[in-house]
Amino acid sequence: MAHKKLHVAFDLFSTKDTLAMLEKVGTYVDIIELGTPLMVAEGARVVSTVKERWSEKTVFADIKVMDGGSEVPRSVISAGCDMFSVLCAADDATIRAAVALARDNGVMVLADMCNVADLSRRAREVAALGPDYLCCHVGYDRQATGADPVDEGRHSALGRMADHLVEVPVLTDQVDGECMGRPLLPGGSLFEQATLLIGDAMVLPLSARHRIPTDQAFALHANLE
Repeated sequence: MAHKKLHVAFDLFSTKDTLAMLEKVGTYVDIIELGTPLMVAEGARVVSTVKERWSEKTVFADIKVMDGGSEVPRSVISAGCDMFSVLCAADDATIRAAVALARDNGVMVLADMCNVADLSRRAREVAALGPDYLCCHVGYDRQATGADPVDEGRHSALGRMADHLVEVPVLTDQVDGECMGRPLLPGGSLFEQATLLIGDAMVLPLSARHRIPTDQAFALHANLE
């Protein structure tokens, strides 16, 4: 069983704010994502600054390459990133070139499925091109139109391929965008805690299926203690 990694996106607009936030949470993070707004605002220099301070972490430059796969990522690679992103909506030649560049420089590629219509078909096509990760999410602007990431995933082609879908109903401080009172939690939602509980509930059957000793399985997952 592979170790789970905590991936946190820092979609901020300045290196200063990012470093301040990392001082609070960086110890607990495995993958530091330098979000697209940050990369646009600060450029590749934020990569070198963060990597210098957090050299033991995986630093991911979310530059969303759409063209120039063999050239555009060079600046963030030179700055010391461990991974960069390319859009699955890009031409296969772009993705192939980005993967080749990454391999030549010992870094990883995340292929972003943002705004891809047929997720299952494109996922198979892009996977064959050799990226290290496939990422599926509903884009910021699409979410602003009212699209529900959970509902989108359930009814997407990729969702229909899944053996099981788990929907976790949890309390939030907002209904239809209106605040329903002071939230009990800093984030205003029980989603994270509910997700951890679901993970706990899955550990025993999964460890039994894969014949992994219970103590070993529990050593590889997070809990609420």
